[in-house]
Amino acid sequence: MLVQARGLGHSVGQRTLFDNIDLTIAQGDRIGLVGHNGCGKSTLLGLLGGDQEPDTGELIRRRGLRLGRVEQFLPTPVARLTAAQAVAASADSRVESDIDSGVDSGVEEWRIEALLSALGFSLAEMAYRAGDLSGGQQNRIMFARALITDPELVLLDEPTNHLDLATLRVFEDYLLGLRIGYLVVSHDRAFLDAVADHTVFLRDQRLYRFDLPYSAARQALNEADAAAVRSRQSEDRKIDGLRSSAKRLAVWGKVYDNEKLSRRARNIERRAARLEAERTFVSRGSGLDLDLAFGAMRAKEVLRVESMDVVVAKSMLFSVDQLLIRPGERVALLGANGSGKSTFIRALVNHFRGETAHDSIRFSPQVALGYYDQELDEAAAEMSLIEFVSRRANSDEELAKNRLIGAGFPYSEHGKSVLDMSGGERARALFVVLSLTRPNFLILDEPTNHLDVDGKEQLEVQLLESGAALLVTAHDRRFLDTVAQRFLCIDKGVMREVPDPGEFYLAPEPRHDKPASGPPHIGQVSEDVLTRIAELEDKLDQDRARKPKFQKPALQHEWQIRLERLYRRLDDD
Repeated sequence: MLVQARGLGHSVGQRTLFDNIDLTIAQGDRIGLVGHNGCGKSTLLGLLGGDQEPDTGELIRRRGLRLGRVEQFLPTPVARLTAAQAVAASADSRVESDIDSGVDSGVEEWRIEALLSALGFSLAEMAYRAGDLSGGQQNRIMFARALITDPELVLLDEPTNHLDLATLRVFEDYLLGLRIGYLVVSHDRAFLDAVADHTVFLRDQRLYRFDLPYSAARQALNEADAAAVRSRQSEDRKIDGLRSSAKRLAVWGKVYDNEKLSRRARNIERRAARLEAERTFVSRGSGLDLDLAFGAMRAKEVLRVESMDVVVAKSMLFSVDQLLIRPGERVALLGANGSGKSTFIRALVNHFRGETAHDSIRFSPQVALGYYDQELDEAAAEMSLIEFVSRRANSDEELAKNRLIGAGFPYSEHGKSVLDMSGGERARALFVVLSLTRPNFLILDEPTNHLDVDGKEQLEVQLLESGAALLVTAHDRRFLDTVAQRFLCIDKGVMREVPDPGEFYLAPEPRHDKPASGPPHIGQVSEDVLTRIAELEDKLDQDRARKPKFQKPALQHEWQIRLERLYRRLDDD
């Protein structure tokens, strides 16, 4: 046992996040922690890591436990250091705010280089200022900062944010090669299936633990929910029957002045009250009801782009020979971080809004555009939530209030400033605006970054049922596989259409400079690879041995992809 929580309870203000929960993390456990936005996942990680004390219950950590934390954001003092210095600083005993550019932590330089190289950094990138690197690179630096201390347990809070699909694959493979335990908070279902053997759901102020990867655990949770509903309905029918009998006997006792009947009525009523107090608990769910409304279109084309160069600061990112999107088509745009996806999308939106003009871009006059930007700049307004939604959607305030309540915003939060809201809250507010404006063409730039699993699944259903045209970028493979019909890939300076995203998901890893000296990359030892291959083959064989209706084809596909990558790594070694 590394960490054990007993009867843990914690509140923020008047809101209880969780109450009387138990959790044990043993050596080598790979646990995924899942829950809707605001349920207390990050708070629970903070309690487990010792950042704060719980309101009730106790936390027991094994004496001398080496615990690593992967922060959500790079600390400001560390951002001023180079990537290599930022990692070295994590192992330094001095306060990081006092560390200057001459960091000397006592950690061998080759260890830092080997670790960063294994996480995809070139020697040149290791010398870059950490704060100047991309969000995905900063995430990997934070991961390296946790690992350089040789932890026995690592707590990771949304480590896949800002990672493109190619980098995400490198990160997954590295994480799977570790021989230490970890607890990872994530909303990426494919990532959780790949890296976690146990899944914990934080919901209804309770914890639900399953010794299964995410998809299998989610199915087990759904089955448990359905069984709870059936039990509750049966119990309610029994309670109603008892109360009906008690009421009838009480009337007879009064009419016939029969104390025996009256006493029986009181006993039956007490029995009904006991059963009511012991009724099976039924989940309240996430409280989110994402309900998008879409308009219709009869045009033959939604968008046509021809002979367009996508340029930033006079530097060409890629070219588009021809792109045609028709009504109802759902198109995914794939590309590595920095390839120009968001730049292209902003050019389309700015042209539609008349802020810039491109001869290469033509929208149908019937298009009603809905736009979601990954930086949430569209929801950066100095006004209250209700003002933002009603003004942006040009909507009646009463209708805006009802939609906000349906999206999980209680009336008490409608006066809250948009700038004070979390990323997840601002994302939901933007979707409320989209719902009220009834677009027939959606351009969504990383819409899943701030959505929890329930929100993603609701968005998938809404998009599939809408009939609206869609152009979307995302780093969530499960989301893309579910909603997209066509796939565009930015590769070697050209946008081209590919028959499926598989070739992009499994694209060769970028080659980097190797450290001048030191041992092989951490996490790439053949013994570890062979161990992971044996584990995956065992899972695949066990699932295939089940009856067809109980098999998990999606998981089998993921495991086969993992095996192919691991075999390639053996060949490289």
